[in-house]
Amino acid sequence: MPQNMIAFPFEFAQENVPLAPLTRYRIGGPARLALSPRTLDEACAAYAWMMAQAGPRLVLGGGSNVLIDDQGFAGTVLITTRLEGIVALGEDRYRVESGVVLDRLVREVMLERNYDGVGSLAGIPGTVGGAIFMNAGTVNGSTCEWLDEVEVMTPSGRATIRVTPEIYGYRGQTFCPRGGLVLCGTFRFRPSFREERAVYDHYLQRRQEKQPQGDCCGSVFKNPPNDHAGRLIESCGLKGTRCGGAIISPMHANFIMNDRHATFDDVLQLIQLSKSAVRERHGVDLQEEVVIIRNGVVVDLA
Repeated sequence: MPQNMIAFPFEFAQENVPLAPLTRYRIGGPARLALSPRTLDEACAAYAWMMAQAGPRLVLGGGSNVLIDDQGFAGTVLITTRLEGIVALGEDRYRVESGVVLDRLVREVMLERNYDGVGSLAGIPGTVGGAIFMNAGTVNGSTCEWLDEVEVMTPSGRATIRVTPEIYGYRGQTFCPRGGLVLCGTFRFRPSFREERAVYDHYLQRRQEKQPQGDCCGSVFKNPPNDHAGRLIESCGLKGTRCGGAIISPMHANFIMNDRHATFDDVLQLIQLSKSAVRERHGVDLQEEVVIIRNGVVVDLA
């Protein structure tokens, strides 16, 4: 092997993989090394190897809730999107791997069997793993409410955790730390007494009417208690504000769009502007829902 070539222990390892096409913002430079395991065992082996390496490390699912630096990621990225298994366990229980697109779970399992809860998950982009990690949801409910168990991989090893209401909350949970890997979740659904297809169609239509369509991460900020981030940002007169190729959506102020080949800095400046304006006008510190990754590090903005 030539001296300038590096040997990796996995055939699913690739160098210099562009990350922008893997995110809904369509922003982000290349990963020095990307690992795309195909099975849960491969994912565990890849994660353990990644955690033993020097440099930054990142777990990436559907890329629906991340903003990655244009300079790329000078470390290892573990991509979960090839973990696509759904196994029926009986008694309305399903083992769903983290790379399954959330809408596929809704359509192929919940709608096919007319299970309750479609209004909680309809129209949410991204993968099941990401939805579990951030407890994604709507005003009607959230992902973790339907979980019996979750299997995770952390630096301490592989673990199966019983999911109870005490270990999750609004847009978050305590069973998988930042930097951990959600491998799969066991969902338990219940039959509905109404036609859930109509519920699904209703919420998809509402999202199309009230939320902008295009390249974005969805909601940039979490809603503060008893209020809405979009309302606060709009009250500061920021709807339609542009920075380079990014714009605070004229339709919904909690969406920052990649409108014209925006850069990482374009979006970041609008995030910071929104935070500072809302703090000054309302005394509220907005908390980001989007995960911001700069220089290989997750950034928590002040």
